[in-house]
Amino acid sequence: MSPPPNLRIVLLGKNELDNARVGNLILGRDAFQTEALEASEEQVSERVRGQVGDRLVTIVNPDLFHPGLLPHELSAQITECVDLSAPGPHVFILVLQPENFSEEDRNKVKSILGMFSYEAINYTIVLTTVRSARHVSESFTVKREDSFALIINECGMRHHMFDTIDRFDQNQVVKLFERVDSMMKRNGGRYLTCKKTETMTGTSLHLGVKPLQKRGREEDLAEDEEMQKKRREALRPSQDPTVTHQLRNSVWKESKESVREHAQGVMVQVQNKLDHCDRSSATLIDYIRTSIQDLQKKPTQKIIIGVFGQTGCGKSSLLNAILGEYELLPTATLGACTSVIIQVEAKTESNYRATIDFISKEEWHKELKCLLHDLAEPEDKRNKDICKMAEDKIEALYGPESRKSFKELISDHKIADLLSLGTKSFSHPQALALSEEIKPYVWHHEDDLGNLYWPIVKAVKIEVPKQKELPENIVLVDLPGTGDYNQTRDEMWKQMLRECTAVWIVSDINRALSEKAPWEILDRNMTYMMQGGECTSIAFICTKTDNLEVQSYMSSQKLTDEKLQVTNNSDRKRKCILHRNGKAKDQVKKKANKEYGVKPLVFTVSSHEFWSEKKLEQKDTEIPALREALKTFNDSYTNKVAKQYFSSAIGILHLIQAPTNIDRSKLHSELTKKLEDEWKNLRQNRLRPFYNQLEKSLSVGVQKAAKKCVEITSEQVKVPPGKDGRGYHQTLSALCRNKGYFRSRDGETRDLNRALAVVMQNSINKKFNNLFPNEVRTGQSVQEKINEFSICSINVSEGYSKPEAMTHILNFLKAKEAKLKEKAHEDILKTKKDMYASIEDTVKEEMIAGYTEAEKQTGPGSMEEKIKVLKKHAESVKCTMFNKAKSKILNVFNQLMNQIEFDFKTTLQEAMAHALSESTFSMDVSSEIEKMEELSAQHEDSIPSTE
Repeated sequence: MSPPPNLRIVLLGKNELDNARVGNLILGRDAFQTEALEASEEQVSERVRGQVGDRLVTIVNPDLFHPGLLPHELSAQITECVDLSAPGPHVFILVLQPENFSEEDRNKVKSILGMFSYEAINYTIVLTTVRSARHVSESFTVKREDSFALIINECGMRHHMFDTIDRFDQNQVVKLFERVDSMMKRNGGRYLTCKKTETMTGTSLHLGVKPLQKRGREEDLAEDEEMQKKRREALRPSQDPTVTHQLRNSVWKESKESVREHAQGVMVQVQNKLDHCDRSSATLIDYIRTSIQDLQKKPTQKIIIGVFGQTGCGKSSLLNAILGEYELLPTATLGACTSVIIQVEAKTESNYRATIDFISKEEWHKELKCLLHDLAEPEDKRNKDICKMAEDKIEALYGPESRKSFKELISDHKIADLLSLGTKSFSHPQALALSEEIKPYVWHHEDDLGNLYWPIVKAVKIEVPKQKELPENIVLVDLPGTGDYNQTRDEMWKQMLRECTAVWIVSDINRALSEKAPWEILDRNMTYMMQGGECTSIAFICTKTDNLEVQSYMSSQKLTDEKLQVTNNSDRKRKCILHRNGKAKDQVKKKANKEYGVKPLVFTVSSHEFWSEKKLEQKDTEIPALREALKTFNDSYTNKVAKQYFSSAIGILHLIQAPTNIDRSKLHSELTKKLEDEWKNLRQNRLRPFYNQLEKSLSVGVQKAAKKCVEITSEQVKVPPGKDGRGYHQTLSALCRNKGYFRSRDGETRDLNRALAVVMQNSINKKFNNLFPNEVRTGQSVQEKINEFSICSINVSEGYSKPEAMTHILNFLKAKEAKLKEKAHEDILKTKKDMYASIEDTVKEEMIAGYTEAEKQTGPGSMEEKIKVLKKHAESVKCTMFNKAKSKILNVFNQLMNQIEFDFKTTLQEAMAHALSESTFSMDVSSEIEKMEELSAQHEDSIPSTE
C-alpha cells in the first residue's frame, strides 16, 4: 500500500501552543502562531497546507480543549474542523503532557474523538516530547492504570515521541510519518469519514456562535482550487481503475442512502398528515398507518459467506486481511485451530464484541462419557485417531494427565459454571485484545492445557464496528472443512452450509490441485449448498502466493527474465508470483469444470504481502478484489431491499390518492372473480404438473435407493482396506453412538445416513434444480409461475366512469402482489431446503433403532455383530424408509402451495376491502407520488454499471 499523496492531519491537545509547535515542526516552517493569545481573541480552528517531501500535507489545528467553550460552541468548532479536513482526516495527532493529564482529561479526549466518529480513536496517535520520557516509562512499568497509560492503550498503543518541538528536525518528521503510514495500513489506507452533526446543516447548534474567523497563515482560495484540481487529476479514469471504481462506489453509496432517507422523509410527512384526517374513516387510516410503519422495519436477513479450509491453509489470516484487522481471528501459527464455527459481522458502533455459545451441560456429559469409554478400550482395540481426539478434548478442559473418573470431571466448577451460562460475551475497543480473550475458546495449544474451552463451544459470534471493511449485510462464517465429531456442532455446520449465499474454498496455492481436502469439500457438500441450500456462487481462494522459491520455479517452468519481462532483480519474484497465479487460476477452473461441473471464481491471495508489500502491490494480493466481491453481494442486496421499499411506498400513496366517489362495488366484484380464476389456473394448470413431475422423480429415487440400501450399508460399515479391524472397532462404535456419523481427527468422514440418502437425492437433483433454482431462470420454476399471477390485468378504461381513479387502486394492488411474490420467494427457498434435508433426516430416523441395537453389542466378536445388526436393520426398513421420505417431500410441497394460496387470498382480500370500502377519507398525495417516483428513478440511476 503506497502512502497517500495527500495527508490530512488534525492536531488535538490541551496546550494549544505545543500543538502549534508540532504543526510547525511537521511543515518545517513557522506556519502557526506560537505566542500566547490575548484573552479577547476568538478561539478558532486553523488550517495550513505545505509540501513535506513528496506529500501535500494539510494540518488543521483546532482549539477544542479551551475551558471556556460551551457545548454548542464545541460542536460548532468540531463542525468547522470537519469542514477544514474534508473529505476526512487521515490521522489525529494527540499532543499530550503526561505529567498534567488527568482522568477528566482522558474522558474529554474520548468524548471529543467520539464527536468526530466512533472510529476516530483508531485513527489517533499520542505524541509526547522527550521531557516526558521518564513519566512515560513509569506509566508502562509501575502505574499501568494511570490515565495517560490508559489513553495510549485505548489508541492501540500508538505512541510517538519527539526529541524536541522547539527546532526543525526533518528526521523526527520522517519517523512520525512512518508511524502514521503503519496506522493507515491497518485502517485499509482510508481516511476517516466523520459524523454529520446538526451543526453541519445549519441548525440551532449555531445559535450564539460568532462567525468563525481564520487566523495564522492559511493558504488563500487559489490554493484550495489547486487542491481540487489535483484531486480531480488523481481520480481520472486513466489512473488506477481500482481507485476510480472505489470512488464511484463511494459516491453511489452516499447517493443511494440520501435518496432512501429522502423517501423515508416523504412517508413520515404522509404519516403526519394522517393525524389531521377525519377519524370517521379510522379503519382505513389505521390500515394505511400500519402499512407505513411496516415499511420502516429493517430486514433482518443477512448474506452468509461460508469460508472453508483445513487447518494451516491460511484461512484466518485471509479473513483478518479482508477485515483490515491484523490480529482479530487467532491463526494457526502457534496453535491448532479447532472445528469451532466462527461468524463475523459488522454490527457494533465502536467496540469489538464476541459471544461464545456453549453446548448444553447434558450434551457435554453425554459426550464426556463417550470420550472416557473410548480411552478405556483395551490397547488392541484402540483407534489412535479417536483416542487422540478424546485426550485432546479432556486435557484441553481439565489439564494434562487428567486420569479422573466421570464423576470427578463433571464436578470441576470452572467447566460447570461455563456450561450453566449458555453464552458468554466479551467486549474490547481493540481487535487484538478481543483476539486474546477468545483464543481459549477456538484453538488448541499444548502449553495452555486446562485453560482451553473449545470442546464445549458450539459457535463463536464476533461483531466488529460498522464502517470497517466488512459491509453491514454480510456475515463471514469460518467453517471447518467438514462437520464435527460432536453431534451438535455437526448439525449446526450442516445448517450453516445450507444458509450460505456464497462459498469460498481456501487452499494453499502449492497444494490447491494436488491436495484432496479442498476438492472433497466441494464434492461432499455440493448438494448441501445447491439443491439443499441457497448458494449462488462458489470461489476457490489459493493462499500464500508469496511462498515461492524463484530460481526453482523459473527452472521448472523454463522461464527466463526475457519471457517474464523482468526489468530488475527486485521485480523478478513479483513476476514469478503473478505468472504462477495465472497458471493456478486456469488449472483450478479447468479441474472444477471438468470433474465437478462448476465454474468457480478463482482468487490468488497473499495475506502476508497485503500487510508488508515487500514484493507485491496491494492489488496483486487480490485482497481488494475479495473486498469488492463482498461489496457486490452487499450492494445487490441493498438494491433489492430499496426496490421493495419504493414499490410498497408508491402503492400506499396510490391507495391514499384513490377518490371515494367511484364505482367500487363493480370493481370489487370483478377483482374477486379474477382472484379465484387466477389462483385456480395457477394451481391446476401450472403448479399441479410440477407436483406430478416431482412425484415421478421421487418414485424412481425410491426404487433405486431401496435396491442399493443394503449394499451401501455394507460398504460403509466394513473394515476399510489396509486395516486389521482392531482400531476400526472404535470407529464403528463411534458411528453407532453418533447415529450414523463419524469424523476422525484428520478429517476422514463416515456418514451412513448421507450415503443412503444420496441415491434418492441424485434421482431428484435435476428436477429440483428446475423447480427451485437459487438464482437463474429455468422457465420451469415454481417462482416463475407464481410471478405470472396477477389480478390487476382488468381493463378499467371501459365500463368505468373514472378509469384514472380505478388505476390508483390497481397500482396499490400491484404493489401488494409484488410484496406477496417476494414473500413467496422466501417461503419457497426455505421450504425447498427443508424438503431436500428431509430425505437424510428420514433415513436417520428410520436407522436409529439399528444404531441403538448395534451399540449394545459388546465383548468378543462385537464388531462383526455390529455390522450384522446394521445390515439386517437396513434390509428391514429399506422398503418403508424411502417411501416415507417421498411422502414427506410431497406433503411439504402441498403445504407450501396451500400456505402461499392462503397468503395471497387473505392479503389481497383485505387490501381490496380497504381500497374499495365506502369511506369519506380524502387526502391529496399527488405531489408525494410524483416525488416518490422521481426518487425511485434516481435510485435506479445511482446504481453504477459493472463495467
